[in-house]
Amino acid sequence: MKRSKNKLVGLLFVAILSFALLSPFVVAAPQDDKIGVLLIGTGMPEEYDADAYVGLKYFFNNYLLKMMMPFMGILAEKVFSTVDEGTLLVDRDDPSCSVEKENPNLIDAWGRPYAGKDYKWVSEPSIISTFRVIPGFGGQIDDIMPQFSYYLAPDGPGKSESDIWEYMGLMMYNIYHGYDDHKDTTTERELKIMDEAEAKLKESYGDKIIVKRGFMMPYPGLPDARIVAEKLVREEGVKDLVLAESYVCYFGSSSPARWISEYLEEEGLDVNIVESGQIGGTEPYNKGVAKKVEEELKNIPNDKNVVVILNHHGMPYANMLFYDSRKEPYHHSAEVTFEGAKKAIYDLDIVENWKGKFDILKAYNEMAEGMMDPDNEILSVAEAADKAVGEGYEYCINVPYGVGNIAYETLIGLREYSWGVSPPAWEIYYEDGLKKFRTTTKYDGMNVIITDGWIDGYGEGYYEQISKAIDDIL
Repeated sequence: MKRSKNKLVGLLFVAILSFALLSPFVVAAPQDDKIGVLLIGTGMPEEYDADAYVGLKYFFNNYLLKMMMPFMGILAEKVFSTVDEGTLLVDRDDPSCSVEKENPNLIDAWGRPYAGKDYKWVSEPSIISTFRVIPGFGGQIDDIMPQFSYYLAPDGPGKSESDIWEYMGLMMYNIYHGYDDHKDTTTERELKIMDEAEAKLKESYGDKIIVKRGFMMPYPGLPDARIVAEKLVREEGVKDLVLAESYVCYFGSSSPARWISEYLEEEGLDVNIVESGQIGGTEPYNKGVAKKVEEELKNIPNDKNVVVILNHHGMPYANMLFYDSRKEPYHHSAEVTFEGAKKAIYDLDIVENWKGKFDILKAYNEMAEGMMDPDNEILSVAEAADKAVGEGYEYCINVPYGVGNIAYETLIGLREYSWGVSPPAWEIYYEDGLKKFRTTTKYDGMNVIITDGWIDGYGEGYYEQISKAIDDIL
């Protein structure tokens, strides 16, 4: 019987479909959903330029202000928008200069040259008074924000930009200028931690996971953490997402993981989020801190009195009107980190056999004095140093283990503001593929060694915490 071409095609289609449905050999087994893993870093730009300004503004506006104290972010946005006198400028070669120059080499907040001549000198930053109206924050502004003079042009690229953002951008340029080569090493170290952890994760879990990276300061080559998380859910279809901060201590209310979680919820995305634990307190990290101390102890006579100061970034320990920072999880996280490292140090043979006095102190590098710590519950680095001198310690080994990979905190914040050593105040050496820093100085007669903050156990501790989070899902 003759059949039409269309019917033959139809029969062939039915036969193929039946075979595909019934044959055990061609029916594909259902694939398990992959687990998304987002490695989260800060992403500080290496050099200051227009892209850096955009990233830093994004970080300040969307992260520091809103996440640390949501009410402050809302108020700040309204206050900031009312302050716009023109374009703020500083001398490229001497941005912290406190006196007016006749022919300054001016740049704006985007790091671009300014050739105009219509500008005036502003010796006192009136902008700071704007910050003082923010509840729970204004009273501390003199303690936590560097202040500098600047030039002001009535027009130019900053005319439509809040002077507050320009001021904060130029403040960051001032910090970059304080580095010997004007380059920040923070991201280089974050990437090394991520490289080590990612390699071990892929070796352990293979195609069960999808690993991506995201950062708090979007910058060319460093994608926005929120957008990367969104793509993992929308485009990769992950049902489980591990948010892994590459930080030593969990920050609580200002945790980037929380920031990302809230963003995904606002976008209406349904995903199971698991946050990995902090690096601080893990065994590899503890051993790494002990190793750092041991390296320095070997250069000190065994009968000398030695104090070790392990310092963190810091967090206020005060009731700040609308926000009681004494309840911040950060303080507990810092204590867990300290106790783990402290035990590992005391377990060292060289410490067990030390003939002189030996002690270990925990200190915050910032926000641990005055109104930030009214009851003096937390030692600042300076307070810890004074305590050590008063108790007769001859040597101090300061390990910036809590923020050792953040260039500003260790190279300028720790050295200049805590120890009183003006930058550049460090010896540079190279080890493990990294540019590292070490400082020796005197503090009221006490010999001080500020070590580099890189800890050998960073990557391993990061991997362990992420691995635990993945295993909880599996």
